[in-house]
Amino acid sequence: MSPQSLTQATDAIPVSPPVMVIEEEQPQLHDAPSAPVSRRREWLLDVFAMNSFSWLIAIPIEVVLAGMSWHEHLKVRLLAVLFNTAIARPFSLYRNWVVGRFGHRGGLHSYGVDTFVFLSFQLPLYILNMVLGGASAVEILTASATFVVIAGALGRPYGIYLDWLRGIWLRGPEHGVLGPAEAARN
Repeated sequence: MSPQSLTQATDAIPVSPPVMVIEEEQPQLHDAPSAPVSRRREWLLDVFAMNSFSWLIAIPIEVVLAGMSWHEHLKVRLLAVLFNTAIARPFSLYRNWVVGRFGHRGGLHSYGVDTFVFLSFQLPLYILNMVLGGASAVEILTASATFVVIAGALGRPYGIYLDWLRGIWLRGPEHGVLGPAEAARN
């Protein structure tokens, strides 16, 4: 077959029009999965959340109720920053695990889950801290009972605060993020 006859033969082949992609099938930029959040960024979020929440809660407790001076308060809080920095990420991972198993299915359930997480993680550490600090058994029992009441009131607010910060910091529902209104409802 000559090149000229090949050209004539291919010209006779019907050519279909270009295939059009329906708009819904085209990948949208906002539908694309977001890049995974780095572990460092998650660690920074957890450290910031734990330290800022603890500091805000500690001011009225230590300065107003306990009568500590600002100088004493600052010394205690700076030591707490070291401790909170060490436990912030493990606490957050533990909370994620418990919430993943039991979920947030309403206000009372969410309160129970976050309170359980807060108490079951923080109370043993608090007791250990007092034992290492040389507190007596009576002091440990008294302080622990007070801690249970306070932690019972703070577990859910901290969960709401952490979820709200995740919404701002990590930007996305793939991280289990709820806005402040949604977090408060759950």
